[in-house]
Amino acid sequence: MKGIIFNILKKSVPASHVFAVFSGLIIGTVFGLSIPLIVLSHSEKVASYEEVAAVSMVEDALRLAGRSNSQEEDFSYITLPGVQKYDGPRLAQSMPIETKEAWLSWMSKNRGDDPAFLEQRWNWAQNLAETSELKRPEDIRAFLLTPREHFVRARNKGLEYADTWLSIGYGATITDPDVVSMMTTTLNVKPLDKVLEIGTGSGYQSAILSYLTKDVYSIEIIRPLYFETDALYRDLERNFPSFSVINRKLGDGYYGWEEYAPFDKIIVTCSIDHIPPPLLRQLKPGGIMVLPLGPPNRQYIMEIVKNEDADGSIILSRRDVYNGQSVRFIPFRDEGGTSYSTPVAEEPK
Repeated sequence: MKGIIFNILKKSVPASHVFAVFSGLIIGTVFGLSIPLIVLSHSEKVASYEEVAAVSMVEDALRLAGRSNSQEEDFSYITLPGVQKYDGPRLAQSMPIETKEAWLSWMSKNRGDDPAFLEQRWNWAQNLAETSELKRPEDIRAFLLTPREHFVRARNKGLEYADTWLSIGYGATITDPDVVSMMTTTLNVKPLDKVLEIGTGSGYQSAILSYLTKDVYSIEIIRPLYFETDALYRDLERNFPSFSVINRKLGDGYYGWEEYAPFDKIIVTCSIDHIPPPLLRQLKPGGIMVLPLGPPNRQYIMEIVKNEDADGSIILSRRDVYNGQSVRFIPFRDEGGTSYSTPVAEEPK
């Protein structure tokens, strides 16, 4: 039976849907002023990277609160100085997703996934396509190829595809499948993009990215979590060689990864109340950054598009991808464990 995923492959968004979306945005702007700022799309011009954090923080809304044919040489390529890597995006393109039966047959022949989880993964992809948290066929394929069950830790066995975030220890979490999907969709990764992830965490998000591009860079600041996830990747690479393109680093993600900058896309998986200037500096003009922006009690998943004027001034366009719905992420901390966000003052008693 052909479902929502097949419909995404066949047709574009009807004009009536586009009109409805824009009408909703206009109505929300007029009648939703009780929500601070509404966090709707807007642009701003700033003169320097150092101004970015200040501009970001003064916004009221953000202050308030083994076996695999995928191992064939066909999907491998050589990079200088002779390092063999893997073409996850091309593998994803070879996977049929028109029907569940075709997909299950392909997965059975070409992959080493545990069949017990395949139906759950397919059903999630259908639901996420219906809600537009997965929009592009590329993102649907990446989601279907990524075995979330390996990244959910043993303490949460049985909740691998639950609609919730889960603890992975060390004060960190694996994000809900729907939020991961929305952030991935918003990032709009192309096969030749270089993508930086801040907060490796469980490894699930960067595993998805490895099926969208061959250049993924991920930084984790929690030392035991970094080594735990690095060991997990190394173990999984035998059956899922796409994960071998994920370059890992133990360090403070606030300062990015200058050695490999600039990046086409940056995704931040921990919350902060401003846009880190070093990350914005390492984002290419025209690039996209997706991050949970806001104080500890309320964050909004924001899409930040960076452009520059002829005089070198930075122009930032912002969009709240959930249109005012707040989310919660663990805080963006430095190596001493201190949050980079300004503490929220307690209300007088």
